Amino acid sequence: MNGKIVKYFSRRGFGFITPDDSQEEIFFHVSSYPEQMEPEIGKAVEFELIETPKGKEAKNLKVLADPAEEEDVEAESPEEEEAPEASDLGVGDIKGVGKATEEKLVGAGFDTVESIAAVDGDALAEKAGISAKVAAKIVAAAKELLE
Repeated sequence: MNGKIVKYFSRRGFGFITPDDSQEEIFFHVSSYPEQMEPEIGKAVEFELIETPKGKEAKNLKVLADPAEEEDVEAESPEEEEAPEASDLGVGDIKGVGKATEEKLVGAGFDTVESIAAVDGDALAEKAGISAKVAAKIVAAAKELLE
């Protein structure tokens, strides 16, 4: 089965794939990803779909070559290193967000840096169940990260 990685939480070691033929998000663990490679949002993959007690899971992931991407690699000089795109950043990449806070934020529907930067501290505090002071700092750090 083929699909694309739509979410990846590097600090937690898991993500989600959307199959080419549906909008359903399927869980995958980084241990199912090829060694020596880091999962990337938007990357096309081939995988086996299995049923687990917790639901569907993608196993034995293989990265599919993207012809357009291969051309881009040749055009770039090896010394160039691009800054991470906002879509590559996870909630855990925000300064001051640890694992427990990340779980609260994601559980409250704030699963991207952009979604956090778009609200005020009071709204974030209320929805995620964290203090207003901490929420204000997280919102400010998210906005700074996106600059």
